Amino acid sequence: MADTLVRLLGTLVRDRKTLVRTERKLVRRQVELVKELGRLLQGIGYELRPIRGGKARAAASAGAANSEARKPLMCPKCDRRFAHPLPLARHVSASHTRKKARGTRRRTKKAKG
Repeated sequence: MADTLVRLLGTLVRDRKTLVRTERKLVRRQVELVKELGRLLQGIGYELRPIRGGKARAAASAGAANSEARKPLMCPKCDRRFAHPLPLARHVSASHTRKKARGTRRRTKKAKG
């Protein structure tokens, strides 16, 4: 049983090293393709520029940079952005204000007579 476990752990280590090498190759190939694409685009008058300081971003979140331009209003308490003042106000009141406890108001008694 111990031999099987040691053999399986050895296989796991080898597989992990193979995955790391493959990932490095893929990253290098991706960089090469992006550079080549940049050169091709430059040849026809376009420029390839990184978004937000050159950090890689997922394709699904690439639209987030454009949404900031469309959403100029920023919540003063957090990083959420809004295009219109009404949703901003609704967010602030729902997320950043404390709810008042019910029944804290005192009722005045009516005077008899």
